[in-house]
Amino acid sequence: MKKTFESNMSNGPQLYSFRDKIFFYGAYHILKFTEQEQGKKLRVTVDTNQPVCWIELWRAAYDGRNWVRWTTECGQEALVHTGDKPQIKPSFTWIIQPGGYTLYFVNSNSIRQASDESITYCIEVI
Repeated sequence: MKKTFESNMSNGPQLYSFRDKIFFYGAYHILKFTEQEQGKKLRVTVDTNQPVCWIELWRAAYDGRNWVRWTTECGQEALVHTGDKPQIKPSFTWIIQPGGYTLYFVNSNSIRQASDESITYCIEVI
């Protein structure tokens, strides 16, 4: 199953790190996997020709607009983290475990404003 999506990077969580003085923002996508999908591979790719974002996969399904729940419940470590700086065509492959997850396509800047660019990304279960 391979599906392509388009999302605006200003639609998801917007968080500011006072410690690092960096503003994080991005698009998000909720995924749910069943017992039958366990052991298959999740492949996520972003189609960009300029450095736009990196990808994180978080355990549990989080509404991207509820930043308080996002920051207090999702924990400190993403299951998958493709980097911490914008990349060209970021991607990853992960062995599926059943449950709910949140993909976060993250970008950052120092001006505390979400950029309005759109990204196209592909989610594939193989």
